[in-house]
Amino acid sequence: MRSRILLVLIITAFRTLHADAANDSLNNSRPIVIPLKTAIESKMIEIRISGSYNPRQYYEVAGKDGVHFGKCMEAILKSKLDSTVIVRLESGTILIPTDDSFQKMLVTKEVLFPLFPGRVYRTRFYAMCSQMHKRSPFIFADYTVGEYADSSLVRLARHIDKTYAQNMIAQHAVWAYTDSASYNELVDYGADSNSILQSIAMLNEVNLNTTLNPPLPVNEPATDNKITLNTYLVYGGLGSIAILAFTSVLLAIRRKRKSDHLV
Repeated sequence: MRSRILLVLIITAFRTLHADAANDSLNNSRPIVIPLKTAIESKMIEIRISGSYNPRQYYEVAGKDGVHFGKCMEAILKSKLDSTVIVRLESGTILIPTDDSFQKMLVTKEVLFPLFPGRVYRTRFYAMCSQMHKRSPFIFADYTVGEYADSSLVRLARHIDKTYAQNMIAQHAVWAYTDSASYNELVDYGADSNSILQSIAMLNEVNLNTTLNPPLPVNEPATDNKITLNTYLVYGGLGSIAILAFTSVLLAIRRKRKSDHLV
């Protein structure tokens, strides 16, 4: 009973928030948009998320053990509501594998799932691996919806989303941040000098420093090693030397005279 009351309250709140945009130019009702995590926690939907890669099928682009970027994730959703809604999964969200041997996945493009009452909706969506040395997802690897990644990784994911960079270059930029991937490690995953430069350019655009693009060293203020001598000290020192030399000469003359007198 409590869960049903909570469900009604959530739907009412969302309808209130969208009241101003409730009608389009044809005066047709627009479905409300609900965050995926809210829909799951409030039991509005049933959902299964897994990798989309099927090892029995041929894929033009695949890694060593599967597909780890592009539309590499799949979602099957069933609405438990009596009205049409749109469920949103935002870029920058982390998907958590139920088996820890698989990689956590970073959603790199916002997904809108249109759900009709009692209907099932199935689709693939864009994501990238965020743990380089773990297994890539496939159809039998199940996932749950986690929280947002850290702010830096969210920034990178949304840049990938905005620039339509669902490719190897962006995946390598992600690994450079999440796994401190080196140049040589990325070469093992298909990189070359040109693609690495493009990954670095992407990281620079979102102000992320990694092993590929470490921060520039801070230059310390130059130390002046020159010794400045006071003019008075210089001349005073020279004068003292001259006096000592003159005194030595006088003493030498006196000694000479004494020795001559004794002879």
